[in-house]
Amino acid sequence: MVPYFFVSHAVSGSGRRDVEHFHADLQAEIRARLGREPRFDGVLADHRGLDVRAGPPPTTPAMNCRSLVVLYSQEYFRSPRCTYDLSVFDERMSWRVHRTGDTSVAPVGVVWDAAGLPARLAEETARQSGPTGSDYPRHSVGRLIRDPLAQGGYIKILRSVADRVLVAADRSPPTMTARDVGYLTPFRAMSRTSAVSWDVHLAPLPVPWHSRRAGASQDPAPMGAALGLPDSPPRTRSWFSSPGEGERPILRGPHG
Repeated sequence: MVPYFFVSHAVSGSGRRDVEHFHADLQAEIRARLGREPRFDGVLADHRGLDVRAGPPPTTPAMNCRSLVVLYSQEYFRSPRCTYDLSVFDERMSWRVHRTGDTSVAPVGVVWDAAGLPARLAEETARQSGPTGSDYPRHSVGRLIRDPLAQGGYIKILRSVADRVLVAADRSPPTMTARDVGYLTPFRAMSRTSAVSWDVHLAPLPVPWHSRRAGASQDPAPMGAALGLPDSPPRTRSWFSSPGEGERPILRGPHG
């Protein structure tokens, strides 16, 4: 079954119960708006018991979910499983850009724990999901959900996230198969000894790839490539070589 939304996170231990509550609350909000049909059910990531050294999993809900909800934290960008989820969905977004030119699709971000996150990422995510005048993301959803005195603010953020999930699900990018992921260049997870200090912006921008090798242009990297591997070539897309009958690929060069 295709998940209506997929909640990707790196929260473990006792904090996982808060993530489960958030997922349940978001699911209840979605059902209240759309109904209780199984096609509106979401999925919560469960990385417990998985060996992160074993490499990417053969499948992930990020391959076919209609929308991706990311609970941002410092640990998220240090988890190979989480950055793999993000890589898969980012590739799907780029497919949609090349097929339709629509750059409005993006993960539904939630600042779960602002500690150690790049300020730009936290502020941009809060602007999209947080009510004006709130302490979000300074207190983060991971804190608000545990504070009985902050339930009003938490509910407002939850409803805002649900609004964005509904919009994203209506613009769902093409799905991926196990064969497709063989063409994927995953994002590199940060090491546990490195600070997550770079700015990140996940808008799927149709920009050309520029080599960072010696002698190449030293212009700042495009925002959508902030998480990518340096010196990585453009990713190959299996659908690009075999358009459907009556279709032809949309080729985008430096002009956009």
